[in-house]
Amino acid sequence: MAPVQHLTTPPGKTDLAYVLPCFTGELWTIPTSNSTLRLLVTGKETDNAFAIVGTGGTFDKPIGFHYHKEAHDVFLCLKGKINVWANDKARSLGPGDFASVPPGTIHQYQIDSAHTEFIGLIIPGGWEEFFRFIGEPYVGPLFPTNDRRNPFEVLIPKLMAATEKFDMIPVREKAQFDPQPWDGSEVSLPGKCEDGGYFLKEGAGEKFVVGGTVVRPMARREETNGRFSIYSLEASSVHAGKGLNKNVEFKDTHHAVYTVEGVVKLGIDGSEVNTTVGETTFVPAGTKWTFEAGSTYARAYVFANGGGIGEILTSVGSKYDFAAVPAEVESWDESGLKGLEAELKFAVV
Repeated sequence: MAPVQHLTTPPGKTDLAYVLPCFTGELWTIPTSNSTLRLLVTGKETDNAFAIVGTGGTFDKPIGFHYHKEAHDVFLCLKGKINVWANDKARSLGPGDFASVPPGTIHQYQIDSAHTEFIGLIIPGGWEEFFRFIGEPYVGPLFPTNDRRNPFEVLIPKLMAATEKFDMIPVREKAQFDPQPWDGSEVSLPGKCEDGGYFLKEGAGEKFVVGGTVVRPMARREETNGRFSIYSLEASSVHAGKGLNKNVEFKDTHHAVYTVEGVVKLGIDGSEVNTTVGETTFVPAGTKWTFEAGSTYARAYVFANGGGIGEILTSVGSKYDFAAVPAEVESWDESGLKGLEAELKFAVV
């Protein structure tokens, strides 16, 4: 099998697995902002199923309240602090904190630390064209910090044109308000997709374990009207071969794997791929692949249109109440995979 390509920008075509190194991607900056958008997966790779956008920046103003009729946004903080507003709630997100913003929810965000990094999934794919429309290609270290141009000359006209061309409706009459303290409601998934969305604290929510692999749902099909899912996966090379170590192939589901800690080892159509912190791996539908740790500890976020590998693991796993990967592994019933194949549209190969 041909090795999986390591690229610096998405290839712009479907059916190709690839890896993007940390801080790469198709780079854009919004004029007068202090941030860089990194397009990691676009609608062209997923048949417009979804797009993955990473953002890095420094202290900046809120971007302005708006909502989408169709697009579903998420904000997953990787580093620093990002403030996220959703209707009448707002929270300051630190590393691992998460916000889901469904269509119709009035929202905005603000980068609020010296160096913030966050990643988001956009449903449907293709909406990332908004950033190409209002943005400018960026070349440079991390993000711009000194764009002092007049926004009424270089940004506002683009934004006004974008509201007509894209699914973005500004809500200029909504008054600004400060982020509120976390109140304890952010520790479980709501089980439905509703206006206003939800916030989820780092490490919160149910966990499941499958042969030493710990999976934590952050957004399931229940919370997204069946459109996508996001799971946190943790594993250890100490337990190599004890989890879901068979190749799985999804008929219609694409996956994007973002490595958070350690080394994640993926088998993709017979090729072994080891990815490290900050790297993004795209696994297109129709690909035979496996997931396991390539280091003593590894963690990744997995994005998919549909339930994907995360839904398989939660379906065959057992409840897990601890904070770390287990030291000892209990056996699990692999026969349960067969009964899920038709429902989740995958095959064990």
